[in-house]
Amino acid sequence: MSNAYLALKLGLLTSASIPAAIISMGILKFFKNANILENNLVQTAASAGEAVAGGIVYTIPALIIIHYWHGFDYWTNFSIALLGGVLGVLFSIPLRKLLVHDPLLKFPEGVAIAEVLKTSANQGGLKEILTGGLIGATLEFLQLGLKVIASSYQHWFMVGRAVFGIGAGFSATMIGAGFLIGHEMAISIMLGAVFAWVIALPIVSMSYAPLDLTHGLPEAAGLLWNAKLRYIGIGAMLFAGVWTFLRLFKPLVKNIYLSLKVMTASRDASALPNHERDMPMPIIIVGVLLSGVALFTLFNTQFPLDVFQGGRAWNGMLLMTMVGYVIVIGFLFSVITAYFSGMVGVTASPGSSIVIAGLLLVAWILLRFITTVVGEVWTPEVTKAAEAITIIIGSVVTGIAAIANDNTQDLKVGQLVGATPWKQQLMLLMGVVVSALVIPPVMQVLFNVYGIADVTPRVGMDLTQTLPAPTAALMAAITEAVFRHTLPWHMLMTGCGIIVGVLGLNLILKRWFTQFNLSILGVAIGMYLPLATSTPLLVGGLIAFSIRQHFKRSTLELSAIKQRKQIGVLIACGLVAGSALMDVLLAIPFSLLHSPEALSIVSPQWQNRAVILGIISVLSLAFWMHHRVKRS
Repeated sequence: MSNAYLALKLGLLTSASIPAAIISMGILKFFKNANILENNLVQTAASAGEAVAGGIVYTIPALIIIHYWHGFDYWTNFSIALLGGVLGVLFSIPLRKLLVHDPLLKFPEGVAIAEVLKTSANQGGLKEILTGGLIGATLEFLQLGLKVIASSYQHWFMVGRAVFGIGAGFSATMIGAGFLIGHEMAISIMLGAVFAWVIALPIVSMSYAPLDLTHGLPEAAGLLWNAKLRYIGIGAMLFAGVWTFLRLFKPLVKNIYLSLKVMTASRDASALPNHERDMPMPIIIVGVLLSGVALFTLFNTQFPLDVFQGGRAWNGMLLMTMVGYVIVIGFLFSVITAYFSGMVGVTASPGSSIVIAGLLLVAWILLRFITTVVGEVWTPEVTKAAEAITIIIGSVVTGIAAIANDNTQDLKVGQLVGATPWKQQLMLLMGVVVSALVIPPVMQVLFNVYGIADVTPRVGMDLTQTLPAPTAALMAAITEAVFRHTLPWHMLMTGCGIIVGVLGLNLILKRWFTQFNLSILGVAIGMYLPLATSTPLLVGGLIAFSIRQHFKRSTLELSAIKQRKQIGVLIACGLVAGSALMDVLLAIPFSLLHSPEALSIVSPQWQNRAVILGIISVLSLAFWMHHRVKRS
């Protein structure tokens, strides 16, 4: 639930593995003979849930954004999430032996999770998560519920025809997320937001036709961003993803080749010990076949095939082609993202480039298919139907890739702590099912209350409160542009140029700061996010940086430093989970009462005081986190 909210709000996910393991340790202390393997199974299931959240929340809202859907149908969303997740688990099972024993794959995040499981087994940590969760939930309730504390501040003004906007956010969720992603990513995201809102917006607004200020400057600026500026972010994300993929391509191919050699050399292995036993291959094959049948049924019921008027034979061929595409490309993407997990970790994997490539490929296939029956000139109904089919297929494939990326890391953690692989794989499937059941209603409630990417379920809702859903907005924009032949190439190339500039800036920075490196994917994501989101991320990242610098000068033993740093991570996880879950809980009364102001106890005149309290709350939280980790 918390990651579903975070993916819509920020376009990023936080790792569920460490907090789930710590909570598991706290609960299982009340039972006899609790051990690290049980805690590992819990984090495995939670990790699968996190990946399912990414797979569906990153993609499915695009159907809302293109106005094909007007809400999240429960069973349709459940089916998409379930099938993508199950196939991701099944595809990752045969890869396990190839990857977890590959000496060239270091699994940096997997090793870190295994260390947390080992070192925390006797040290607890539940208190830190609960403390962070309570603080995060309380602040969020005061901000979004009672409205006593402002959640953000924005100010828009014009100089001539140039539009300028400044803003700041006071969200505990974003501060916790900023701490977890670190100062480099946080600074990168902030830099991207500055590029978009402080530099690009005034320049584009001056060259644009006179803005319609009928509904106010914030709405006019939002429309301008929607029409023009977001394509700069798309160009940046495309180039950043492709660049990252190309950098990893050579070691990726080398690792796959060496792994296949090992596999072919060890086919005649005798009976395996427990820690090497996977789910039997017949179960995997049957599971994939049944998933293929279920996909055919899902596509047949959800694709608007009547619009094309291609006949039953054409419809059947299209459906079979799309099912084959999902299985073949899904497995290929599973291989690639699984290797990325071993090479750079889940967080740094350039999964967006893989997803975009898959989206463009299926769009091209559909373009060829549909042109054979409707010709070169398409009606608006045909275009929207093609966009919807592309996004649905892209959602399933994204779910497969996200699960394979995450699950391979979990299986590496299991290998490091001596787990039984088939039991982990069973827990992965259970985590997929639970998450697929939970996430669709969460998305619907959040959409009812806040809206998504400037699309609102009711007239008159505050567009500044909508959840940006940056990855879904990216998918919607690319899909629309492909089928409508409206890609604004000059904006896309501007985004590419910005990333080239960031790469050049990295080369310059390395001369003075050898260990600092701007994330080009972070800059691209930042161009999709408002300053009100980016500023608390920066605060969280700077807290983490300050703590790291403090311990560099510390005379403490390495084990004590690791323990204190872990306390910071657990508090940050608690902040994210507590505040995000409070947002989801608040969305229920807001949805029932049809207003996010339903619980407000202050008047409009309180706004200035609320902003001051917001600043105080951020500074107090930053000081407390810093002090708590240093003095623990």
